Amino acid sequence: MADMDNVIKCMAKQLKDGGDIIYTGLASVPAVLAVALARYWGLNIWFINVAEIYEPKDILITPSSGDPYLFIDGKGFVTSLDAFDLARRGQLDVMFFSAAQVDRRGNMNLSVIGSYEKPRVRLPGGAAAAYLYRRARRIVMWLKEHSRRTLVERVDFITAPGPTRQGPRLTICTPKAMFEFDHELGELVLTGLFPGISVDEVINNMAFKPRVRETLSVLETVTQDELQFLNKLDPGGVRYS
Repeated sequence: MADMDNVIKCMAKQLKDGGDIIYTGLASVPAVLAVALARYWGLNIWFINVAEIYEPKDILITPSSGDPYLFIDGKGFVTSLDAFDLARRGQLDVMFFSAAQVDRRGNMNLSVIGSYEKPRVRLPGGAAAAYLYRRARRIVMWLKEHSRRTLVERVDFITAPGPTRQGPRLTICTPKAMFEFDHELGELVLTGLFPGISVDEVINNMAFKPRVRETLSVLETVTQDELQFLNKLDPGGVRYS
């Protein structure tokens, strides 16, 4: 069992029963699997995605989350322009993101490592991140690694700025822990740990020291049934790559 499966369950746990409208974008296989896992639990949620297939009956994971053949027997089509318009009107409940870097203020970087003019690494870019990051009601972010190079004091480049006092709500799931953005403090707060992980282990593998909620939640790990479900959808283990 890989840590990524626990991250996917953490992401799925942020979805709410009763009609959440959820959008997944490019390079978002873990997000697609989180939505599928929530539906496996029986949650009533509405699923739209960058492939523009609305409410698919089933999915089959391929390397591209924008592949329309990934989604099976959808109810119709919702274009990306329609999805962006939902966000503009404040009707998009959840948007998923990952990032190369995120800092204590919730700023995220998908653009460059190093200076923008002479970067050490040029990343794929943010696509619509700068637009959607501030317009969805809730942001659920996943990080494939919990380290000093991903959780930084200040991002090298702000692809999308962090939340304001008005929103959105931001939750970050890592292989070790969960963070939530505190709108009064204006920064990330450690709110949950996976079993066997200590607060010291979390903080020692970050480049900044976050506030720690007085009572930390214990995050659930995937069960054997849930793992079998994820493996059925993703037999090639694309989510680990």
